[in-house]
Amino acid sequence: WYQRRVRGQHQKQLIGIIIIMATINIGELLSASIDLAQQAGKLIKDIYFSGDLKIQIKGYTENGVEDPLTQADLKSQQHIVSGLQNRWKDLPIVGEEQVEIPRTDLMPRIDIVPQEKVPDHFKQVPLEDVVVFIDPLDATREFTKGHVHCVITLIGISVKGKPVAGVMYQPFVEPPRTIWGLVGLGVEGIHQKSERDCEGLIIITTASHNNEKVDRAIKKVEHEKLIRAGGAGYKALQIIENNADLYLFPTDGCKLWDTCAPQAILNALGGVLTDSHGREILYFQDSDVHVRDGVVASMKNHEHFIRQINS
Repeated sequence: WYQRRVRGQHQKQLIGIIIIMATINIGELLSASIDLAQQAGKLIKDIYFSGDLKIQIKGYTENGVEDPLTQADLKSQQHIVSGLQNRWKDLPIVGEEQVEIPRTDLMPRIDIVPQEKVPDHFKQVPLEDVVVFIDPLDATREFTKGHVHCVITLIGISVKGKPVAGVMYQPFVEPPRTIWGLVGLGVEGIHQKSERDCEGLIIITTASHNNEKVDRAIKKVEHEKLIRAGGAGYKALQIIENNADLYLFPTDGCKLWDTCAPQAILNALGGVLTDSHGREILYFQDSDVHVRDGVVASMKNHEHFIRQINS
């Protein structure tokens, strides 16, 4: 995985007795992230339809499931990181893939999110308090198998360890779709269902990382329907859009770049994403990237679900 270590992160210029610290406007950073996610999505589609994915295997899960990597993952991350660095050269970034970032003249837009709607406390945030978490192509395994409806580019923004803004871009839906959110402003691009065919509780969980711990937790929560799907972002999106009630994955497997953007959007809507014990997930540059105690997400009754899972 890629982590930009910031040199001169504490940029301070002494002028007389005045200390000037580098700051960033979260609305502008979110705008750039939206623009770059959309551009990266086009790269992903172009590579997919070229048929030349250049699949590699990074490793295997504890269940022996392959963890693939494609040139689409790499080029998407290179594009996003390059654009962000061109705008803010000392911006702390944590990305999934370990890849060199080429120099480009790419300069993303910073005017997509209306500035008048950005909360004042997000307009001048110390740069050292901000970290961007990037999953350039969530659901790579499904991508290699042609199940591209699960594929989402995820860019999450944290401030002092808390996820406050996120972008989820779906390149393979028609038309391609951008969901973005900022805590205190709201969420754009979602299609929330007001009615469903299923009246009972719907749980969504992993399609490929199942184990006994996941099965035990599912049995503890009374439900009418169980959905298995790939991609942490895709599963979280089903909660966001009311296609499911509980995203349940109480085991190691997710990383911070999988959950930062979805959690920020859930938070902006009043939803909740925690680990399987109901504890807050923190997003610092030096955090352990593994979400070792799993993920639970819901729009309501979260504490009730946590008690059931741990009973």
